[in-house]
Amino acid sequence: MEIFMGNNRSKDNVTVASSSINTRLAYVDFKLFFTGRVNRTDLKNAFGIAEASASRVLTEYSRQRPNNKTQKANTIIRSSFEALNPMDADIALDMLANGFNSNKVFGITELAFEKIGRIPSQLNVYDVAMITRAISGKYSITCNYLSENSSNHRRRVIVPLAIMHDGTSWMFRGYDRSDTNGRNFKNFHFARVRNVVEEYQPKDMKQLEHEDLSQDKLWNLRLPLVLNLHASLSEESRRKVRADFGIPEDRDDLFATERAAFRWILEKKWYIDARSNSQKIEDSKNGANRFYKFELTNLNMIEQMERA
Repeated sequence: MEIFMGNNRSKDNVTVASSSINTRLAYVDFKLFFTGRVNRTDLKNAFGIAEASASRVLTEYSRQRPNNKTQKANTIIRSSFEALNPMDADIALDMLANGFNSNKVFGITELAFEKIGRIPSQLNVYDVAMITRAISGKYSITCNYLSENSSNHRRRVIVPLAIMHDGTSWMFRGYDRSDTNGRNFKNFHFARVRNVVEEYQPKDMKQLEHEDLSQDKLWNLRLPLVLNLHASLSEESRRKVRADFGIPEDRDDLFATERAAFRWILEKKWYIDARSNSQKIEDSKNGANRFYKFELTNLNMIEQMERA
């Protein structure tokens, strides 16, 4: 029995979607497509079922989708995979980060819910799946990347390492083998990746020891950010920022800890003024008048930590 996804779901579809076997089949489908493999232990851990029951689920999945996975290793057959439950890339990434949720697969919510400002075509689910499979399998991808900081959209070799979400966009941390400037560990937006090819077979495309996330200095460095409400804010704006960030009425400061790899993202999203004194003077001369909510008051210490 197949489950067909769509915005208009009948009560019968919801009833079928809620059944345990279909939930387990959906889990197998999800694991195969986005990690490249599934096994009985995965099913036992996810649903608390016995090994025999897990075997029956895998057998039923093979009956419904005989060309989706290998029989013994239970790994994806990329050339013929056809999803049992076509899934939205945003939902899939959320479940990879937070755990499988059958309600998300079948569109069931406890309360009325809508996501605001969603761009349906922002993420290509097939590109996303190839990247997440590379993270799971520890190998490289080749792709073009539409960087916002460079006009060079050449072909790159990237080792994807982890997925991230900044509250708006899905990204992944990766090791860029194509960078010759020594800045190999970088953040990449899923939506800016094009023409992805999984390099899961060549031995020289496997993840190397120095490309592991444990070797990423900025990923592993936690920065203590001391923020003050920006001097340019009016009193009304200060009250709004305090309310938005949970700052007591009698305080103007906020302390946060973040990975060094995410500092520029946080500065952009929280409107943090991280300019040096010379940059502030230069901006003042040029009449630059940017909006800020906070000022980073321990900039010198942060820069020393990043250089160490």
